[in-house]
Amino acid sequence: MAWRGAVLAIAAALGLLLARPPAPLVALQERVFDPLPRPPDTGGIVVVDIGARDETGALWTRAATARLVARLAEAKPRVIGLDMLIAGECDGAPAGDLAAALRGQPAVLGLLLSDTPGPPLPPARLGQTGPLPLWQAAGAETPCPQFSAQDWAVMALMGDADATVRHLPVAVAVGHQALPGLAVAIAARAEGLLPLIGPTGLRLGATTFPLEAGSLRFAASRPESWARRTLPAAAVLAGQARPPADAVLLIGSSLPERGGLRPSATSPVMPSVQILADAVAGLRSGHLPHRPGWAPALEGGFVALTGLLTLLGLLRLRPARAAAAVGTLAALWAGAAVLFGRGGLLLDPVLPVVALALILLAALLGRAAALARAERVLRDRMGQLLPPALVSRLAAQPRLMRLEGETREITALFTDIEGFSTATSAMGAVEMVARLDAYFALTCAIVLRHGGMIDKLVGDSLHALFNAPLDQPGHEAAALACAAEILAATEVFARENNGFGKTRIGVECGPAVLGDVGFGTRIDYTAHGVAINLAARLQEANKALGTRICIGPTLGARVPGLVALGEIELRSFGRLPLYTLRA
Repeated sequence: MAWRGAVLAIAAALGLLLARPPAPLVALQERVFDPLPRPPDTGGIVVVDIGARDETGALWTRAATARLVARLAEAKPRVIGLDMLIAGECDGAPAGDLAAALRGQPAVLGLLLSDTPGPPLPPARLGQTGPLPLWQAAGAETPCPQFSAQDWAVMALMGDADATVRHLPVAVAVGHQALPGLAVAIAARAEGLLPLIGPTGLRLGATTFPLEAGSLRFAASRPESWARRTLPAAAVLAGQARPPADAVLLIGSSLPERGGLRPSATSPVMPSVQILADAVAGLRSGHLPHRPGWAPALEGGFVALTGLLTLLGLLRLRPARAAAAVGTLAALWAGAAVLFGRGGLLLDPVLPVVALALILLAALLGRAAALARAERVLRDRMGQLLPPALVSRLAAQPRLMRLEGETREITALFTDIEGFSTATSAMGAVEMVARLDAYFALTCAIVLRHGGMIDKLVGDSLHALFNAPLDQPGHEAAALACAAEILAATEVFARENNGFGKTRIGVECGPAVLGDVGFGTRIDYTAHGVAINLAARLQEANKALGTRICIGPTLGARVPGLVALGEIELRSFGRLPLYTLRA
């Protein structure tokens, strides 16, 4: 049916849309993923936040940065990472003091990317095992030359399509040299490892982190957790705060004027040094969130397959059960996706469920429309055989009709056209069919008007039943009134059609077996019993009796006021008292 094809087409289209999502859909999915990954434990990582003023209340200067690094070095940190560019005024005393403070310290300094090619860079602590789609830059703005003994790394933070920072570069190709991202360099230095990048991803020791277009995804922490790992730089200089020994120290600033605020998954103004802390924590713990390249295909395949199962379910189950089954599958998918997302494997828990809801809605609407069409066809078809009031009752209460077979009291009415063979021999086929159509339209309408059921049309004969398939009080009188009206109407019809249509009628009542009888697709709802066969004989008996309506003994005994015809010999039935209607 058409609705089935439409449902399959919708399922395939939605599956393809999720398997190959366009940019707006990817951006929407990213918002779904934002709250899923759990931020890593940042124990052992301390953020030293440089404010506007130093411990004396004076504006912060490079000299204050030199004193800060010297004070932090006393705690023998595992590594010092500077989320700032130490460039310009390289010949002054503050630059020399800072270089002296960093000398001998495990430090990583940040550099900024530039569109302008620059001088050659010092060798980077980075191994590369194959070609990678690294971020590209023409050049870089580097720290002062006296810091070349330290590790240099890239501070680049680039937002997604919605400007939200969710990824950091694993490395950047600056000119023809690959430099690690700042988080990668700091985590590797803290663990004493050489970072290796290759087709399988970033390898730090025994852990390999898969990449997403040359970048690493990080799980952003919330603002309330930043304070727990942050020390104010002025408080450190004043001796009011001291970092623990062997910690990873990250120096940066949360001041808006220093330009280090970025929108993240948890805050529109997350300091870049806090982003750095989350990324370093994930690398050191071995757990970073990841959206594998096969995830869209899995989501699209799940939607397409479940859409097919939805259609099969609606064809085999009741709508409520099919909807419950689809809802269960959708809930299982959403629950599994959230569970995996908490562990860092990002599968979309929302859009596949929304797609399934759309498929289910389309399938239910299609099935409802198909059933409505089928009901209209059935009503139209049944309306040709049953009275309109009875059709409405059966449509509203289909269980009223017991098709498996039953015995009930019925009144059978059989008609036959007098001289049909002679009349049709003088007519062509087209004229005969046209007159028969008009004749049956007239007689069937009368039967239905009196509450009867059209059992069948055989040649020029009409077989009608009263008190079937549902109860019809007074069915005997209704059948006789129907016979009288048919007789009167067909007399007029015959006068208008050159004598064609004069009708003989037989009527009798009694018990009969009703139900569906047949084989395969040839099923017929009909009646079997003595009263049925006798009604057919009574119709034939009109020829010998010279009557138009012949009524059997059972019906004649029940209805008063009939005209007795005496006892008449009927083939297969013997002598029976017969009746007719009073003129």
